[in-house]
Amino acid sequence: MLSPNYEKLSRINVPISPNPKSAIAAFLLLSLPLSYPAIAARGGDVNKLQETKECPECNLQEANLMGAELQGANLQASNLRLTNLRGAKLEGANLSRSLMRNVDLREANLAGANLDSANIGDGKLADANLFRASLENANLENAQLQNANLTSANLQQAKLKDAQLNNANLQQANLANANLAEANLTNASLKNADLTNTNLQKVNLEYASLEGANLSGANFAEATFLQTNLNQSIIDEQTILNDKSRFLWQVVNLPLSGQTLTHQDLSGAFLEGMNLQGINLQGTNLESASLFAANLEGAYLRNSNLANAYLHYADLTAANMQGVNLQAADVRHGILVGANLSEANLADANLLDADLTNSNLLAANLENTQLGGVNLSGANLGKANIRQIQINPQTTIDGQWLLVLELIREGAENRDLTDANLFQANLQGVNFAGARLSGVNLSGANLSEANLENAHLFEANLQDADLQGANLAGANLGEANLSGANLQEATLRNAYFCRTIMPDGSVSGCE
Repeated sequence: MLSPNYEKLSRINVPISPNPKSAIAAFLLLSLPLSYPAIAARGGDVNKLQETKECPECNLQEANLMGAELQGANLQASNLRLTNLRGAKLEGANLSRSLMRNVDLREANLAGANLDSANIGDGKLADANLFRASLENANLENAQLQNANLTSANLQQAKLKDAQLNNANLQQANLANANLAEANLTNASLKNADLTNTNLQKVNLEYASLEGANLSGANFAEATFLQTNLNQSIIDEQTILNDKSRFLWQVVNLPLSGQTLTHQDLSGAFLEGMNLQGINLQGTNLESASLFAANLEGAYLRNSNLANAYLHYADLTAANMQGVNLQAADVRHGILVGANLSEANLADANLLDADLTNSNLLAANLENTQLGGVNLSGANLGKANIRQIQINPQTTIDGQWLLVLELIREGAENRDLTDANLFQANLQGVNFAGARLSGVNLSGANLSEANLENAHLFEANLQDADLQGANLAGANLGEANLSGANLQEATLRNAYFCRTIMPDGSVSGCE
C-alpha cells in the first residue's frame, strides 16, 4: 500500500519507487523539520483540554482555540506556540513554564492566571486582561501588550525588553527587578507600581504616569520623558536619572520655596494642577509642558517659553507674560483676566473659550490664533498682529478692534472713517487710498507701507505713528499732528501741509 503522502511526495518531485524501502526513505525526507522542531497540535491533546481542562505538557501548537472557555485550565509546561487563543477565557488558568512564542491572546481574559516562567516572546496580548496575573520571570520580549490590563500583576524579574506597552494599565503592578529596556510605555499608567531595581534603559515614557510609583534603584538611563507624571513617586540615590529628570522630580515633589525656577529647563514637564501662584518663572523653558488646570495666578513668566504647552483650564489671572512664547500652545478655557501679554507670540495658539478680559496684548503676534468664544472685553490689541485671527459670533471684542480687523481684511479705499478711533492699530500695508480720515485718532498706529494716496487726513492725530514706506502722495495733512511720527522712506509727493505739526514738533506753513 502506498504512503498517504503519495501526492505530497509527487509535488516535490521525490521519485516514487515500488521498493518499500525507497518509499519509506522518501517519507522520512518529507518529515524532516525545515526551520524548527515543534509539531502541530495533537488532536488528542486538543480534545483532552476541551473535555477535562487538564492538559499539562500538551502539544497545542497552532491549534485554533479562539474564544475557548478554559477558566481554571491546567496547561502547565504545554506547547502553545502560534496557538490562536484570541478572546479565550483563561481566568485562573495555569500556564506556567509554557512555550507560548507568537501566541495570539488578544482580548483574552487571563485574570488571575499563572504565567510564571512562561515564554511569551513576540506574543500578541493587545487588549488582554491580565488583572492580578502572575508573570514572574516570564519572557515577554517584543510582546504586544498595547491597552492590556496588567493592574496588580506580578511581573517580578519578567523580561519585557522591546515590549509594546503603550496605553497599558500597570497600576500597582510589581515590576521589581524586571527588564523593560527599550520598551514602549507611551501613555501607560504605572501609578503606585513597584519598579524597584527595574531596568528602564531607553524606555519611552511619553505621557506615562509614574504617580506614586517606587523607583528606588531603577535605571532610567536614556529614557524619554515627556509630560511624564512623577508626582509622589519615590526615588533614592541608586535611581539612575539624568540631571533634567531629577530636577523635574524635585520640582513636583519638593516644596517650591527655596527652589530657583528662573531660566531653568522644564520643557516637557508634567505640572498639571500644581499651585504656582506668584511663582517666578522668568525665562524658564516650559515648551511642551503640561500645565492643565495649574494655578499660575500672578506668576512672573516674562520671556518664558510655553510653545506647544498644554494650558487647558490654567489660571493665569494677572500673570506677567510679557514677551512670552505661546506659539501653538493649547490655552482653551484658560483664565487670563488682566494678564500682561504685551509682545507675546501667540501664533497658531488655541484659546477657544478663554477669558482675556482687560488683558494687555499690545504688539502681540496673534497670527492664526484661535479666538472663538473668547472674551476680549477691555483687552488692549494695540499694535497687535490680528490680520489672521480666528473668531466666531461668540467672540466678545470691542468695536474698535472689530473695525481694525475689518479694515485689515477688506481695505478702506474711499471709505469715510471720519473721527474713527484707530489708536495704536496695526494697519500695516492697508489700502486707504482716497479715504476720508478727518479727525481720526491714529496715534501710535502702525501704517508702514500703507497706501494713503489722496487720503483726507485733515486734523488727524498721527502722533508717534509709524509711516515708514507709506504712500502719502496727494494726501491732505492740513492741521494734522505728525509729532514723533516716522516718515522714513515715505512718499510725500504733492502732499498738502498747512499748520501741520511736523515730526520734529515744528508747525508748517500753508502751501
